[in-house]
Amino acid sequence: MDWKSLHKIDAHVHILPEEKRQGFVQYQGEESTWAKAELSRYIGLMDEYNVVTAILQPTNDFHMYYTARETNEYLAEIVHRYPNRFVAFADLNANGAYVLDEAPYELEYAVKELGLHGLKIHPSNLCMDPDDLRFIPVLRKAAELNIPVMYHSNPCMTGFHENCAPGKLNRMIKVFPDIQFITAHMGGMKYLDAWSGCTWVDISFVLPEFVEFFGVEQTRRILCMFGAERLIFGTDYPTRDYELYCSLLDQMDFSAEER
Repeated sequence: MDWKSLHKIDAHVHILPEEKRQGFVQYQGEESTWAKAELSRYIGLMDEYNVVTAILQPTNDFHMYYTARETNEYLAEIVHRYPNRFVAFADLNANGAYVLDEAPYELEYAVKELGLHGLKIHPSNLCMDPDDLRFIPVLRKAAELNIPVMYHSNPCMTGFHENCAPGKLNRMIKVFPDIQFITAHMGGMKYLDAWSGCTWVDISFVLPEFVEFFGVEQTRRILCMFGAERLIFGTDYPTRDYELYCSLLDQMDFSAEER
């Protein structure tokens, strides 16, 4: 069975509010990357590539979405319209010291009232390291709610994104062993730190970069080093497309069980 026909859950998908998407259309064109983050277009791709469920992820960036409350309500609306196709993780804003009090409250509202299923933390967009002590209250709330937490982890553009390195996330994993942490993007080129310490990893965004840098066979070895039981399928749509992901994975010799 090829990867296109395989039934899949995509754990890392971004769908923008229409007014935000239109900003990208206006300044970058209809076929620009983020202009493709449109709901009906994406549902068509789900049908074409047998994506049975997509997990909507915010970016902790109110320029791309809204404030956390508004973003969570927007994501919940999509989930309620398509309950068999989407689930969503909750947003988080960095608002100074207020994050200590507001973030746990907003997370509880998002889970208990809106029906969201997890928390997404993007250290680079928040300008907060993964082990920043200001995350403690909201992570305690995530543990109490028994929801998974996905951390963005793709240290790149040295000097700008280094604060999302997986080694820093490993500290929080040890502090909160009762939280199911997901390291997005495999920790990027610091994947060995993710392998040695992190729990689950998704393969979103970085798979083509790995293939370009290491080649198909070595990338397959890296994935096998993590093991299929730790890997989560994801693309980071719209920054990566299904045709590319399926074509790359088709070149790797995975067993049916591993798939």
